Amino acid sequence: MAEEKEKIIPPAPATPKYRERLKARYPDSAPQSDEEWDDLAERAFAEDADKIGNFEKNDKVVQDLLDSDKDLAAVVSEMIVNGTPFRAAVAKYYDPESLVAKEGDEDYEYYQKSVEDRKKAGQEFRARAAERRNNSQSAYDNIDAFAEKNGMTPEQKKGFLDYINDFYNDLSMLKLSPEMLDKLYKAMNYDKDVAAAAATGEIEGKNQAIEAKRVKAADSAAGDGIPTPKGGSSPARDKEPAPKTIFDDLPKRKF
Repeated sequence: MAEEKEKIIPPAPATPKYRERLKARYPDSAPQSDEEWDDLAERAFAEDADKIGNFEKNDKVVQDLLDSDKDLAAVVSEMIVNGTPFRAAVAKYYDPESLVAKEGDEDYEYYQKSVEDRKKAGQEFRARAAERRNNSQSAYDNIDAFAEKNGMTPEQKKGFLDYINDFYNDLSMLKLSPEMLDKLYKAMNYDKDVAAAAATGEIEGKNQAIEAKRVKAADSAAGDGIPTPKGGSSPARDKEPAPKTIFDDLPKRKF
């Protein structure tokens, strides 16, 4: 009997290079079929086409600007080709006094506005930085007090801070996912929802108390069906306990 040849399993075909690049570019995607790979490639092509279009449009703007001012073109070239610092490159081709607009110059008002805008932006930045420094200490104190009030362990406190940081990072990057929007919406309406729930509970409790009084009054008016003897009084009836309401245990509750 001829010895059976060992079955050789061919190696899996290598992933095409373009798919490796797509996977690296979109790590969260997991295409399975050729059609899904084609869709991902089309997505990349569309994004690249937009980038190229924007680059060409911006490049034309820059090129037109440099063509209109040869000294400016020389400054840019000096920085790119020779690595000259900006101010040194400007000094090489411009008289420093010529860079300051004088009253009566065509661009004087625009120059003055630009100077004021720069100063204002700088002042606002420094003010915000100072406010941030002042707030940082009180923020840490508030976090410590909050963690202590809620009986957090060090691990729970760290987890809470990580949650806040992640939330802040997502907001700063405008990552407004449906889940985050849902959390923000619930936080915004929390006090209103609690007040509405409390009001609903209070109304239900009052309705129960009113109904209990009505039933008790009806029972008292109906009596037990035995005529009351003249000159006498009906025997006292045992008091039936009123139905419990949500307020009965309030003194015992701990909030």
